[in-house]
Amino acid sequence: MVGTNNPTITNPSSRGVHKSGYMQKNFTDAQIAAVYRHMTRSDFHNPDTMLVLFSFGGQVNAVAPHATANAQRGSVFKMCFQTFWADSADDAFYVGWARDIYEDFFASTGGVPVPGESFDGCYINYPDNDVADTRHNRSGVPWHTLYYKDNYARLRQVKRRFDPTNFFRHALSIEPAGG
Repeated sequence: MVGTNNPTITNPSSRGVHKSGYMQKNFTDAQIAAVYRHMTRSDFHNPDTMLVLFSFGGQVNAVAPHATANAQRGSVFKMCFQTFWADSADDAFYVGWARDIYEDFFASTGGVPVPGESFDGCYINYPDNDVADTRHNRSGVPWHTLYYKDNYARLRQVKRRFDPTNFFRHALSIEPAGG
């Protein structure tokens, strides 16, 4: 990855966490304050931490939300909090830091980027089990809506057709449709 200090390029065994959100508007003052507060914590000194912003919009948004699995077609950019570390003994600290910044950043919508006027859910290529955990996702919006919006029912039909026994699965995988 050119332009980042992503340590997985030189050390593929690095540990890391990613937490994403599709943004339909610029950051609010409260969100900027949250980023500053967590990035400048006196106990946090990790140069392998970043807020990555990906341009979005344009022709990406010209595709209908139901045309592909990715339904986020109204965003102006996608953002991702990332941090990487080497020692498994530090997992709780770094995962905790990522949870704190993310939940603070999306405090107005229950700790996650609920699709609506300002946000448009999460990016599935950064699967985040916390969005399925009510201790971290206090929005009442299910994880699959954050990732797939209204496409989840159709994706469950596809899953039933190609993987009816749910052999290929993980914590946030699409469940096959019943019956």
